[in-house]
Amino acid sequence: MSLLFFVLVGPVLVFLLIWVGATVYRLYYPQHPLPYEEDPALQRREAARNGGCVPVGVREIREDQRRKRRQKDVTVYNYAWGGSEGLPDEWREDLWRRRN
Repeated sequence: MSLLFFVLVGPVLVFLLIWVGATVYRLYYPQHPLPYEEDPALQRREAARNGGCVPVGVREIREDQRRKRRQKDVTVYNYAWGGSEGLPDEWREDLWRRRN
């Protein structure tokens, strides 16, 4: 009976301890965001604009598709001080700083 308990509960406890350790590590050593100029997507777009060859993956393709959808879907906002097209630059910068 105790052998069955260790076989079933032991791995669960080990995985739980690993998860707790990884969570504590990420809390004490969070990832620091890159400056906007060092963003890999921005560097890839610049290289593509200049005619250079750039390796791409699934993530980059999805990002390009999302950007195209965002550019097509321009929303007009009506504020108390008048209308606007798209998001203000200050909001974009704030969103970039707060991204996960």
